[in-house]
Amino acid sequence: MDPNAAIPLILITLGAIIVPGVARQVAIPVAVMEIAFGLLIGNTGLGIVPDVNDPFIHFLSVVGFAFFLFLAGLEIDFRGVEERGAKDAIIPIAVSTLAFVMSIGVSVHQGWGMWVGLATGATSVPLLLAVVRELRLSSTSLGGTMITFAAVGEALTIVFLSLVEIQQHAHNFGEAAVGVARLLGLVVMMVVVVQLLRTLLWWYPHLFARLVAHDDPSEVGVRVGFGLMFSFVGLSMLAHVEPFLGAFIAGAILSFVIREKGALEHKLSSMGYGFFIPVFFINVGIQLTLTADLITTNIVWIFSLIALMLLAKLIPGTLLLLRGLRVKEVAATAGLLAAPLTLVIAIMDIGHRLGAVDDTTRAVVITAGIIASLLFPSFARKLLKDATPDDTAEHAHV
Repeated sequence: MDPNAAIPLILITLGAIIVPGVARQVAIPVAVMEIAFGLLIGNTGLGIVPDVNDPFIHFLSVVGFAFFLFLAGLEIDFRGVEERGAKDAIIPIAVSTLAFVMSIGVSVHQGWGMWVGLATGATSVPLLLAVVRELRLSSTSLGGTMITFAAVGEALTIVFLSLVEIQQHAHNFGEAAVGVARLLGLVVMMVVVVQLLRTLLWWYPHLFARLVAHDDPSEVGVRVGFGLMFSFVGLSMLAHVEPFLGAFIAGAILSFVIREKGALEHKLSSMGYGFFIPVFFINVGIQLTLTADLITTNIVWIFSLIALMLLAKLIPGTLLLLRGLRVKEVAATAGLLAAPLTLVIAIMDIGHRLGAVDDTTRAVVITAGIIASLLFPSFARKLLKDATPDDTAEHAHV
């Protein structure tokens, strides 16, 4: 290994340890602080990383990215979706689809491009789930509705991202059709694996019990999780589909087959959020070039993107009124759905790697995502505390 990789490796490791405590003290999302740490040690700040494109750090970052999307799939609560019924998914699908139609339409009309529209219309689970848990709304009807919307929106984000990636590679209709066929082939493979695992679970439940055991010395569950993730990443590469999709599918398979994930989810999340995912976010900061000139020159664009992130969720989100939510609850839900920083970074990272997004656009969109993730959750917390005092209080006394 190149000795020059030692300095960034040590700095990133220290950052992964120190940053969460600092983020907690200043009450901002950990991912934001990790990016800020990367900016500090990268060329934007002190410039103490010798090679911002170091292969070893890049490898760890790619693993962190795959792990992040694997855990995104693992976090989907299929049991909750099934309990609420298929009909309950109609409005979340409609809202998420309309959000993408609006954000992509505005972005293309403004000349920002489809990838910017994809980023501003994205939805992810982690931030919303953290706020719902913080306010003790998980067991309430409102909390369940919000989590369902986030999960459905996140799944649709991955689907739209896959389709845009196929469109990016295709030069004509025939190539696009082949890309979609490969994507469908991967989905078929997912269905086959799910059916196989469900059958094995039925006939050999004791084997699956070991996967979620707290005290398995061989950590078979962790091995299966890693094996499934890298296997589907490999299958995605063979199908010429973006590998991130395979990681997400692997997590979703594990979540669908093993409903009582228990210790297994905790172990995998600890490994991912404990090191690999922080490396990805810190590396994003290291590679970003943010200058005062870039921000001041594009300040109108940045705040236009922030407004689009909110409006793309708020306007379609009025359909939530049909579910009996109050106006404040709809606004709070839209605010949390409008701050998907992790997926904004992921989308910009993929677009940049494919050559569809330039350095300036990537920096501007990520900056808008950082500001949105600081503003909207605070706004949502105030509305939710006001809107659901009884549910919160009742749950707090259980």
